[in-house]
Amino acid sequence: MIASDLYLEQADTLAIIVPATTTDRGWPNHVPLTGSNLMLTQLTYAMTEQPRVVTRERLFDVAGIVDAATMHEVDGWLRDFLALP
Repeated sequence: MIASDLYLEQADTLAIIVPATTTDRGWPNHVPLTGSNLMLTQLTYAMTEQPRVVTRERLFDVAGIVDAATMHEVDGWLRDFLALP
């Protein structure tokens, strides 16, 4: 999930996510997911051009937590995608 704590408290049935793929398309906005606690079996990329809102009922498993550097890069691409400062 990529939402703030306040959003998660207010919209407690929804989550904002960035889908992931194992296909390397060579796109700069597809961020490789890294982190010491990730439980992924192969290299996986965040598709930052496709943020979505889903019901939390659709989320059923945790793949881990990305490291701060990865989240910073995802944040940067999302800010660019959404034209935020």
